[in-house]
This record gives sequence, C-alpha cells and structure tokens, in this order.
Amino acid sequence: MSKKRASDQDRSSSSTKKQMVAPGKALDSVLAGTIQAAQGPEDFRIITGTYERILYGINANWTDDKKLKLAPVFIVPAHTGLIRTVGVGGQFLASGSTDEIIRLYNIKKRKEYGFLGGHHQGDINDVQFFGKYMLTASGDHHLGLWRVKDWEFLKTLKGHKGAVHSVAIHPTGKIALSVASDRTLILWNLMTAKKASVTKLQGEGIKVRWNTKGDQYSVMMDRKINIFNVSDGKIAKSLEHRSKLHDFCYYTLDDKEYILSGHEDKTIRVWETSTGECVNEIESHPNRIKAIDVIRHNEQDILVSASSDGSIKCWAGDKLLDKTWEALGEYNTKSRITCMALHLGFDASTDE
Repeated sequence: MSKKRASDQDRSSSSTKKQMVAPGKALDSVLAGTIQAAQGPEDFRIITGTYERILYGINANWTDDKKLKLAPVFIVPAHTGLIRTVGVGGQFLASGSTDEIIRLYNIKKRKEYGFLGGHHQGDINDVQFFGKYMLTASGDHHLGLWRVKDWEFLKTLKGHKGAVHSVAIHPTGKIALSVASDRTLILWNLMTAKKASVTKLQGEGIKVRWNTKGDQYSVMMDRKINIFNVSDGKIAKSLEHRSKLHDFCYYTLDDKEYILSGHEDKTIRVWETSTGECVNEIESHPNRIKAIDVIRHNEQDILVSASSDGSIKCWAGDKLLDKTWEALGEYNTKSRITCMALHLGFDASTDE
C-alpha cells in the first residue's frame, strides 16, 4: 500500500485486525444434531442475523407442488454482539455487529473465511458489496471502503456527524447514498471515494434505497418513507403510516413500481410509488417485521419477510395485490431476527 493511501486511514496498520482463518472450518459443521439440515444444492438462500449473535443460512428449494421447502444449511455463533447487518457479494457473505467486527464467509464452499476489525470504532450498521469492493457503515460516523480481492482497507469516507445507519449503491456502481443520525443524506462519488453533496433531511434517515432504474431513491424514517427524484433532489411522494417502519424494498409488477414496507404492527404494506397510495396490506407474521426483500428465481419473483419472532416466510410476488396471501414456504429460527440478505444458489458442479 502506498504512503499516500496509508495516510488516508484514521488508524495505523498496527491497530488493525485482519485475520483470515484456515479454510477448513465448515459452516454446516455447527448444525445441532436435533436439526434436520438441508440436503443438496439450494435454489436460493436466505441469510439472517439475530439478536442472539447467531447467523442462519436457510436453503430454499422448489417442491413438485410449487411450494418452497426451507431448511437450515448452517447455524453459526458468529459474533460477541448482536448482528446488525448481513450482505452478500458473489461467493462472499459479510456480517456486521455491535462488536465492531466484520465476519467473512465463503458461502459457495460454506467455509468460514476470517474477520476484519480495527478500522471502525462503533457498531457495524450496514454492509454493501459492489463489483470488486465492499462498503461498510458504522456508528463511528464513518464509512469504510474495502477491496474484496485481498480485503485491503482502502479509505475512510468522512462526512457525517452521527452514526451512519444505512448505505445504498446506485445500480451503476459509481455513486452511493448514506443516511445517519445527524439527519443528513450524503451523496458519494465512488470513483474518487469522495463526498459529492450533503442534503439536510426533515428527520433521521434509518434506511436508504435506490429504485431499479436508478432515477429515484427513498429514505425511510420512523413512520415515513420519502421518495426523491434524482433529477432535482426534491421529494416526489411521501408514504406515511402510524405504525413504525423497520424495512422496505422496491418491487416492479407488470411494469408498475411499488414499495413494500415491513412494520411494527406485523403488517406488510404495498405502496404505489407513482401515487404514494397504499394499495394493499397483509398482517403476515405474529410479531413485528424486521426485514423484507425480493429475489427472482426461475422467472418468478419471491418476496421474503422475516420477523423478530424468528419466522421467515416466502410469498409469490405476482400475488402481492391479492387481498389474501398464502405463504409458499416458511421456517422459524426461534431467534430474534435483526437483518436479512438473499442470494441465488450456486451450481454444485462449479464447486472447486
């Protein structure tokens, strides 16, 4: 690493922990004997982090009757603090925690890979991959830029004056947005790893997301989601509800764009982004919904929701406007889920 690059870092390399463990420790080796493990390759996988510091890998496979069978493939005591975030990039899984450590796993080979620590001095609140890089957001007010090839820490991105809650990378991979407790939204130029602009928000942004086209982005607050136009940076629509928000994602159905939100009142709500109207709501879990996302497999969109009671449910994306929903599959981790990530299955024939 060059002297110039080293000077960009807040702490010396001597204070940085970067340990890659021997590639022999299998993730599936820690499954309890009383739990029936998933068999064979997965169609897609659901990764959840929990308050109990445990990382779950749940394989999802289609059955002959067009349902989904969910079964655990690994259950890992990953951290010494609660897990705040999980992110997947290619064959790698990263988890971040209140213990200020980023744990790394090769999920294709189902092997523990090591951990990264020392650059953040605060909770790891978000982890996002883009191309050959990884971006982390922390309670220490900073973002971290990492190179995935050798897990080299490249730069600290400074600009916020409060804990950074969430980061979203544009579909082009050239820019990113972050929100923090300082009630600001920062636009970052990822080509230069520098701050491009700062926008003062009306409240504290908890999560930020880009839409699929990249011409709009949304900021989730406690009980409101503001949709912004990229062209002028102004609020296009506001989605408000009295029940506290925990997560949201974009979804397109029949060429129409929607936002799906998970709430404290156990309900998933479907919002039409063009009008700002809530067009459907389903009480889908016994407890608050902590995470929600959509994955596409075999030309079918699947909505996955996870609750703080430990339950994970899969729903047909093309049925989201129906007044009643039937889960395609479900599994209960019996742990308090805090975060979730989804990824498509790996072709077993390509395993090294």
